[in-house]
Amino acid sequence: MVETKKEIRKRILSGRDQIPVEDRKRLSEKIKEQMLLCPAYCEAEVILAYVSYRSEVDTIELIEQALADGKRVFAPKVHGDDMEFWQIDSMDDLKSGYQGIREPIESVPFNAYREEHQVGKILMWMPGSVFDVQRHRIGYGKGFYDRYLENLGKDADIDGKLTTIALAYHCQVLAQIPDEPHDYRPDYLLTECGLI
Repeated sequence: MVETKKEIRKRILSGRDQIPVEDRKRLSEKIKEQMLLCPAYCEAEVILAYVSYRSEVDTIELIEQALADGKRVFAPKVHGDDMEFWQIDSMDDLKSGYQGIREPIESVPFNAYREEHQVGKILMWMPGSVFDVQRHRIGYGKGFYDRYLENLGKDADIDGKLTTIALAYHCQVLAQIPDEPHDYRPDYLLTECGLI
């Protein structure tokens, strides 16, 4: 019998949760080191960063490094069924929000920032629960990133500027997962084993 997306998500997240904390730290550090050498990161002026939660690949040190490197960093905040990215200047600009995930205190939304500034290269770090080697992605079931990226993609000004890199542990990558037309496939998938 073929597993549903929901069943696959539950199985893989259970496995991810069981990775010992010290191992997750070590794997996240490997992913961070590779990200900082990645041309998409080096060239990016703006980072749309997810704020890691529970057993996800840790983005806290990555966010701090991006801020130290002088990049404009925006983090997501959920409003109902939608998500918007808001600028942060430090980790102090985050507080507990949707499902306990740290979210930015509302400041400058990314869309308003783009209207006022000539924005160069943009890099988005995407979370997810399961991926495959073709970079298909199963999120957490709410579709926030699929909808956000669909709307962003309608803006001609974004064309050619945005790179999306999903961050995951290698244990979250399967040979093949079910995908649907509305599922957004990241440009790259970065694990401790390298870039796909």
